[in-house]
Amino acid sequence: MPWFYIGVALSLMLGFVFNSLLLSVSTFLIVLLFKHWHNLQQLDIWLNSDDNLAELPEVKGIWGRVFDRITQLQSQHRQSQQALKNSIIRIQKSTHAMREGVITLDANGTLEWWNAAARKMLGLKKNQDQGTPLINLLREPDFFRYFHQADFSRPITVNSPTDTSQVLQITVTEFGMGDKLLVLRDITYKQNLKHMRSDFIGNVSHELRTPLTVIHGYLETIQVHHPELDKQLQKVHSRMLFQTQRMTNLVQDLLMLSRLETNINQPTEVENNVAQLCKQARSDARAEAQQMDKELTINLHLNSEQYLLGVEGEVRSAITNLVINAVKYTPDGGQIDISWEVCDEGLCFSVSDDGIGIAEEHIQRLTERFYRVDASRTLSTGGTGLGLAIVKHIMHRHQGRLDIVSELGKGSRFTCVFPHPKQPLAASLYAATHG
Repeated sequence: MPWFYIGVALSLMLGFVFNSLLLSVSTFLIVLLFKHWHNLQQLDIWLNSDDNLAELPEVKGIWGRVFDRITQLQSQHRQSQQALKNSIIRIQKSTHAMREGVITLDANGTLEWWNAAARKMLGLKKNQDQGTPLINLLREPDFFRYFHQADFSRPITVNSPTDTSQVLQITVTEFGMGDKLLVLRDITYKQNLKHMRSDFIGNVSHELRTPLTVIHGYLETIQVHHPELDKQLQKVHSRMLFQTQRMTNLVQDLLMLSRLETNINQPTEVENNVAQLCKQARSDARAEAQQMDKELTINLHLNSEQYLLGVEGEVRSAITNLVINAVKYTPDGGQIDISWEVCDEGLCFSVSDDGIGIAEEHIQRLTERFYRVDASRTLSTGGTGLGLAIVKHIMHRHQGRLDIVSELGKGSRFTCVFPHPKQPLAASLYAATHG
């Protein structure tokens, strides 16, 4: 007979012998409390056991049901844990099979895990690099700036530290409490094709420039020295001169676009007086409007005297392209506003007009090369279809962006958003390592 029932029998016997109900009840309660204390002790021993396979003792009554439920929950937990472990292993195996590199970083930017492709691309070593900040291993100045600005809306392109001829595109996605998932793609082949295309366009454009210059020169000579040409020949001559100039402009734009796409080494940056560039652009716009027999109101709003750190020729080209575009597509009697100001995201140069406007479905494709909303409109204005593509590339090289807002029949607004003045890289590195 179990000891509990012996205790109950003993309490009844004592009560009968001493003729005391109180003694019998007291003895029973003491036995009952000892039973609960014993089961609690067994549970405590089990909870503190280092043996994960240890089992609870078999008891009856309420404690038996409690122990059975705990055992059931433990079994369910082990099954869930095993299923989760199997899922993680499966995900890791499938990720290791990917051609793209995958890296996870914690909130501090230190390496937690990476797959085989990432190990090969960056030369990572598990025992040595795990727990190391990624920027200590990938020492690209552009990546350092990109990572600390924490604007991951677009990927960044860097060279592999193990093979400088390998070009990697890195996409960063944040998750959890500041953790980051990095996906690395080898785009060397794509970049080589892009460079081949740009080189081809650049070489062809360069070869075309000389004969076009000669043809254009002869046509201008004929125009100056042979005014006796009849009206029909003059009309043909004017068309030839116009188309030659248009082809020359196209070649120049192609050469510039090719240079922007293939020039990996950033040219020297200087402090640009954008206010002065805006004034010059307004003068050019007035001259262009006069040549097109248009009367336009061109307003200048210089709300900032701040200089812009950038490549002088490229900044000037972006400003001029947008202003001249506004002149071309604003009808006679229209208004153009040129502004330079400090905005929330940095420095903003914008050109707005009350011209013909652009339908919403075309806005996303406006910066594609040779994209035309209306081919006849481009031909009539002498445009090359490359102006906005050039502006987009210039903004990308200056870590900025081009925003376009337009409404058909009401006008357009083109805004170049430049980030806040860059901190020198040496100062950024010092702040990161000593802050």
